[in-house]
Amino acid sequence: MSKSDVERQDAATRWANDYCIAVGSLVAGLATMPSVDPSSPRRAVQTSSELLGSMIGGLDKAVASLRALPPAPVPQGDAVRGDTVAELTGVRARAAAAKQRLDAAGSAPTINQTTLGEAKGPLDEVSKLNLLAGFDTVPDLELAVAHAPVCQQLTLRPTR
Repeated sequence: MSKSDVERQDAATRWANDYCIAVGSLVAGLATMPSVDPSSPRRAVQTSSELLGSMIGGLDKAVASLRALPPAPVPQGDAVRGDTVAELTGVRARAAAAKQRLDAAGSAPTINQTTLGEAKGPLDEVSKLNLLAGFDTVPDLELAVAHAPVCQQLTLRPTR
């Protein structure tokens, strides 16, 4: 490899590492989310809302961190980042809508099974996120992920 190739790959690896730090904050946040208390329907709704609030906070932090990254040294990197931001933003919007329904149901005289299951959809959706989607389609980014320490930790850690 030429000196310019090495410098380009080093820059891509640093950028990928910073990207993985940004999305890794979501993984870390998911690992410490509060749990649902099923002791009563009202308590389950309240704690489900709290859980979604925590998830929304993690999504917000990851999106803000991704947006704060400098331009990618690999042209396709910014498209990959944009796709991830769009996906996380969509999940966040659906989680916020579910949280809003849970919060509204908290004062309802009765709570049905549909209400109790409001958090399930967003939780399932976030558990299926591929936070490195698109990296495998760009050879420079795929190589960068293989060399970026935080990306290596992220790929070893389950996201569910």
